[in-house]
Amino acid sequence: MISYSCKEKHQDIKVIYWHQGQETVLSSNLSGFMDLIKTSEDLLLTADDMLKLIVDPELIQKIKKEESAIEIIYSKPIELTSNYNKETIHPDRILIPLSGEFVGKDENPPATIFHGYPEYSAGPYRNHKGFEKLKKILYNMGIK
Repeated sequence: MISYSCKEKHQDIKVIYWHQGQETVLSSNLSGFMDLIKTSEDLLLTADDMLKLIVDPELIQKIKKEESAIEIIYSKPIELTSNYNKETIHPDRILIPLSGEFVGKDENPPATIFHGYPEYSAGPYRNHKGFEKLKKILYNMGIK
């Protein structure tokens, strides 16, 4: 597992909070910025399931327009290997919905992690642990 987010300057990574079509770019100076990136990557790395889902640009736009989500965009692809299937991927973007159908209504919902280069690809990963940690980091950053 190699993650360039720890090796490169954090200003090379853009983090966007989407809420019903509103785009808010999070400042790299915010307390918790790097924790948010690391936790998001860890959710992908420790995924325990994968959805058999065709991901098209319309689905991604629907999530951004109608729900809340965190999107991480790297200046160049990173290398990550998921524990789920030992597949090495090279995404330049990660999108994690915070509400809607990919979160569900469970008390401890799974995280769905979309990834891609240069577009989001089919088969997003799921992680049934850690979603609450991500939400806590966002809450501490002032994002509710």
